[in-house]
Amino acid sequence: MKRWWLPFVHAMNGIRQAIKEERHMKVHAVIGLMVLVAAFYLPLTSVERAVLCLTIGVVLSAEMFNTAFERTVDLVTQEWHPLAKAVKDIASGAVLVLALTSIVIALCIFVPYLVQ
Repeated sequence: MKRWWLPFVHAMNGIRQAIKEERHMKVHAVIGLMVLVAAFYLPLTSVERAVLCLTIGVVLSAEMFNTAFERTVDLVTQEWHPLAKAVKDIASGAVLVLALTSIVIALCIFVPYLVQ
């Protein structure tokens, strides 16, 4: 039983560490919670709520991948290198694209309810 449960413990430790140590992860998590509260306050459909939950999960996962890329680059080299900078910038850009896309998705879902 312990061998089955151990990967989940490690995964939860990773989530906790990302939230504790990464400022942007905290921001994404807080905004995600605010969106979830709004989603259950407004009379959204189950599909709309599911889309919002999926969007939040994708953004949080992307932020954790970005953190993993950044830490891996830092592990490989402590010196400034244009490729290391490119890896970090591209991973960060991917999170930004997802975050902006999530805002558009949230607006598409929330605005019709707020206009009524």
